[in-house]
Amino acid sequence: MKLLPNSESLIARAIRLLFLVSVTGLAACSTMQATDTGFLKNRSEMMTSKDGSTAYYRSPTPVDPHQVRSISVEWAMPIDAGVPENERARLISTLKTAISREAEALPRSAGGHPVVIQAVITRVESVNPALNVLTSVFLTVPLDRGGAAVEIQVLDAQTLQPLASMAHAYFVPITEFKARFSALAAAELALNAAAVELAKLLSEKS
Repeated sequence: MKLLPNSESLIARAIRLLFLVSVTGLAACSTMQATDTGFLKNRSEMMTSKDGSTAYYRSPTPVDPHQVRSISVEWAMPIDAGVPENERARLISTLKTAISREAEALPRSAGGHPVVIQAVITRVESVNPALNVLTSVFLTVPLDRGGAAVEIQVLDAQTLQPLASMAHAYFVPITEFKARFSALAAAELALNAAAVELAKLLSEKS
């Protein structure tokens, strides 16, 4: 049977479309899961979101976000995970700065307790910019995505008991298009998103 003009091109386009739909469908259904490294003191008391991306705890004790005595951020991934030391330092700085910025943006809380904030970065998914250029050309969508997971606890500055705790994991959505073409951009966006979620948790009364 003789194919119609341009039929081969149409078939190629159909195959490409089916591949795109299947891959993006899988990506859309995939959610980064919150980690549990044993860092958080009260992990057993935390509630987990339906999709498993977040676990959280909030004590009824009021917190004054303007009395943060210290913020510490550590790297909790294996050294052989493939993230160079300079990139680890950059991501640690990103999260620490974001936590400080979001806490300072909150209103003061009369009678709120002073706190110390401790955080660990437990997962980082960088992107491959070259791969995303290729998939953008052939599939119109950059498929390699990135993100990060963290665990954060807010402790009473005097008793060191948890007043708020959070495990947060986040894959950056496709709407953050530019982040798909820089190796660490998606992870940095995810860390900033975690700081925003922490601020929301701190602003809750219980």
